[in-house]
Amino acid sequence: MPATAHPHDAAADDEPGAAAAHPGPDRPAPAGQGPRGAADLPLGEQRERALAAWDAFRRTAAAADPDAPSRLPGWTGRDVVAHLASWPEEPLLTRLLAEARGERATAAEPLDQDAANAALIAAHRDATRDDLLAALDAGRARIDDAFAAVAADPGLGTTPTGSQVGPVPLLTQLGAIAYELAVHALDLAPCGAAKPDPALLDAGLLALADITGALAARHGVAADTALADPDGGWAFVASADGWTVRRVAADERGIPAVRGASTALLLDASAGRRAVPPLLVKRDLRLDNLAGLLALAPLLDHVPGLPGGPALRVAAGWLGGIGRTISRLQR
Repeated sequence: MPATAHPHDAAADDEPGAAAAHPGPDRPAPAGQGPRGAADLPLGEQRERALAAWDAFRRTAAAADPDAPSRLPGWTGRDVVAHLASWPEEPLLTRLLAEARGERATAAEPLDQDAANAALIAAHRDATRDDLLAALDAGRARIDDAFAAVAADPGLGTTPTGSQVGPVPLLTQLGAIAYELAVHALDLAPCGAAKPDPALLDAGLLALADITGALAARHGVAADTALADPDGGWAFVASADGWTVRRVAADERGIPAVRGASTALLLDASAGRRAVPPLLVKRDLRLDNLAGLLALAPLLDHVPGLPGGPALRVAAGWLGGIGRTISRLQR
């Protein structure tokens, strides 16, 4: 299962912090520890959202032709699903739980994601539809097991675990799965899949807001930003002390915001599936309070090579990066 949404996106570039004295997701953070975004929401709500997102992606995958080309150049529907599924050789959640329990140190170097993807896809090039769905079911079970572990030991949920961008709480990683599930569900459209469930896309947008808030807090960047479509969306507030997330109403204004014509468009833009400048010119993507949004630009200094990385890295880059072109495109 993924830290960023699939079983091979996570590796650490820093050591995690100590695992002691972490709050349970249903309780306020104790003195000395700030908020931790979506990880502070009720654990049952987090679990329900994560499993519903997984189930929605499975329905999309079951309807897709595994041999048809996907939206990703050179990737078939089979490749997309194999990339997200949980295979015996990639038991990521086992590693993350071991890190959270203090039984294992994080890797010294980040994972070579391109090489890992190529190896995984090659290993499962002949997977049947049944093989793929079974691997998705195994992934869902591992997510459920992870939430059960947090329920039994609430401190695990906010314990830092290794990712491509450094330590983030275990529950943050579990929530980030929905981002890549949502983006890849959209990638399966050319394979005959129906439009993704709106709840999956909404969970993906929350994951994007949550991860961006986590990265901002980790690097001491103060930001208050919303990601919204005409029906509303999600916002995060970050500082050096931590970050929070909340729902945004459709008519809420007055804070820095990235507003898209749809949640799918926001996710596509964040993942590099749609070029941002034309969207801005056509007003399909709008930025409210550019100066506030550019507060996130320093994150690019800590996460080089964006866009195009795994979900956690993309989340860090796109909000700040688009500001570099916006001043000459949006008046």
